[in-house]
Amino acid sequence: MSSNQRLQAPLLAALLACAALTAVSTAHAHQVWLENAGGQARLHFGEFNENLRETSPGRLDQFKGVPALEQRTGSTTQRAEGQLGKDAFVYTTTGTPDTLFAAATYPLIDRSKRNLPAMFWQPSARWVAGLAQPVAPTAPLDLVPTGKPGQLKVVYKGAPLPKAKVQLAAPSGWTREAEAGEDGTVTFVTPWKGQYVAEVKHSDKTPGEAQGGQYGEASYVTTLTFVLADGMASPALPEPPKAH
Repeated sequence: MSSNQRLQAPLLAALLACAALTAVSTAHAHQVWLENAGGQARLHFGEFNENLRETSPGRLDQFKGVPALEQRTGSTTQRAEGQLGKDAFVYTTTGTPDTLFAAATYPLIDRSKRNLPAMFWQPSARWVAGLAQPVAPTAPLDLVPTGKPGQLKVVYKGAPLPKAKVQLAAPSGWTREAEAGEDGTVTFVTPWKGQYVAEVKHSDKTPGEAQGGQYGEASYVTTLTFVLADGMASPALPEPPKAH
């Protein structure tokens, strides 16, 4: 190996490590969300308010398999298996579901280069037919309608999560943020008709085990999708970002 190559090798290794860290950070910043129409549900990965949907081949392939979809209609719960599509995991729904839920499995995030324990990252998504009916939480970190106009509730492991930050995005990219009260609830004004996606995040530094490995921190991001039939016409979605 020449002296020039010896000088370049550490730089190349550093660049590769930086690229890997950037890819992990980008994934961790993303969300998954559900869309449902015409008997087909789609679980997207990206940024709803930026009109960014990751694709396959690409970052959509980073998940460990196709997440299962849970469909609840009244007191009946069904499980639907999906398939990997170009820009979403795709499922067939039956009847008129009240709520859909999916939790995607992402590999444990190695943070040893920063002398930190591995992180368990859990992105989940819920879709509801409307906000008029309350929905019971089922996920470790869940975001559900209470049945009151514009009111959502954040629940972590069965208990309200005060001070959680909830962001609400409309199709145009219009966003608002609210902090949950002591009862875990937030209330939003929803001026536009169309689809909204709300998001909440929570980190828990209690060590645990998942996927056959140990982790030192769990990071959750959960979204709630709903569609409003009434309101002002929403501006068009922003142009999607260029592929990266």
